[in-house]
Amino acid sequence: MIPCYFLFTMTTVKSARQVIDALNAEGPDIDIILTEFDLQMTKGMKLLKYIMRNNELRRIPVIMMLAQDEVSIVVKCLRLGAADYLVKPLRTNELLNLWTHMWRRRREIHGT
Repeated sequence: MIPCYFLFTMTTVKSARQVIDALNAEGPDIDIILTEFDLQMTKGMKLLKYIMRNNELRRIPVIMMLAQDEVSIVVKCLRLGAADYLVKPLRTNELLNLWTHMWRRRREIHGT
């Protein structure tokens, strides 16, 4: 078995405004969005709607991180366009599976 190594660049932001600024600046270069839902869920839902309304950004898979595995919230996220969700605390194998899925998708789209 040949070992595989993945290199990636991560952009970390702390506010909804910074997320939108980063998406507008780096949108075509972003492969995946991993975002944490706030307690009121309003900012998370607004962000998801913003991404799904934009034709260029909607191609980026959005993974929502939730503190609880609440079915109604998960269903709402998926209906709004989230590609998947993760319940915190995250496990290493979940992140590895997520990265593997994103890497395969990128190869299919870009042929790289």
